[in-house]
Amino acid sequence: MPRLKSRPRHLKALMRNLLFIVFFLVPLLLLDGCSSMQMPAEIRSLSFLNTYESAVHDFKNGRVMEARKKLLAFDKNNPDFQRAQAFLRKTVEPARMRLLRTYLQRAEQAKKEKNWSVAVRNYQQAVNLSDHPAELKTKLAQAELALRQYRFEHLLRQRREEDRALLMALDALAGLRGLDAQDPVLVAEREYRMDRLEDRARDAYHEAMKHLRHGLPEMAYVAIESYLRLVPDSDQGKTLKRKILSQMPKGMVIPPMNKGVMVKKALNAHQKVTRKDIEALIRKGRYREAREAAIAYRRAGGSKGDELLEKVGHLMDRQAAAYYEKGRAAFRQEKLDEAVRYWRLAVELRPDRAEYVEALRRAELLKERLDMLR
Repeated sequence: MPRLKSRPRHLKALMRNLLFIVFFLVPLLLLDGCSSMQMPAEIRSLSFLNTYESAVHDFKNGRVMEARKKLLAFDKNNPDFQRAQAFLRKTVEPARMRLLRTYLQRAEQAKKEKNWSVAVRNYQQAVNLSDHPAELKTKLAQAELALRQYRFEHLLRQRREEDRALLMALDALAGLRGLDAQDPVLVAEREYRMDRLEDRARDAYHEAMKHLRHGLPEMAYVAIESYLRLVPDSDQGKTLKRKILSQMPKGMVIPPMNKGVMVKKALNAHQKVTRKDIEALIRKGRYREAREAAIAYRRAGGSKGDELLEKVGHLMDRQAAAYYEKGRAAFRQEKLDEAVRYWRLAVELRPDRAEYVEALRRAELLKERLDMLR
């Protein structure tokens, strides 16, 4: 029987390394990726998980706090300990403080200008960069409440004006001189406007329920007030309103009704749109405009309006997905400006897609931070 040749030493070593990676390193890295699990300090300090080079890489890519965390976790017996501490002291900490001051200054300036969205965004970044964020968290909470109050007042005022315009349009049909109250054209117009009010009331009630489930009681109030304005005797509406009021944020104020407010424009002023107009917008790739036109076309009773609106929706989905993938490809190639541009286009088409919004938010934040660190 022929003798089997022994395996070369380098092959045996390769097999041992592969077994180590498969049975130890990969499971450990997977555990490290689980945000819900906290790794022991002894494991975090292992050189292949917490190297000086990985901390430097994090810092150069704008992940200042991640780099800081790794550097602080270095064991004194680690051969890179002194180098890590020097990098932390001379580079990372000064950069962290510079970023913290910049975000805080921006937040305070935005607060003075009552630009609450900008104030909230910058306070959030300041909180993330702070060692003692308790005071900043208080300021962040105050800015978030101010943002919600501002949004609430604006949308409530707008909803009140819209409802009043619709009700006035209905009242305008009553008692017209020279027309019989049972004039068939007049009756049809009155029924059409009543149908619009009923649809609006039904949508408002469901909207209130949805906002309440999503933790936005002030927006639920906007909707339920509208519902009760249109259906004032509704017991279910009154019950839901009480529930909403019990969950309103502390410190939020409901603006009083201004009965003397004038309606600036009616809601029925829609320009006539044809199917050809919508098809032309589609061919030009102007999908957002095409969707708005398709909604107006369907509202006016256009032939196969639902099908046309669905077609535009599918095209928007497909184009947004294409922009999103192009953004991902650009990001992998470290073309950050290009990634931001594509992801912004995706969000413009589909602002309801959380992954598009989050990708854009993270990329813009990374770009901003890298610019500040240069």
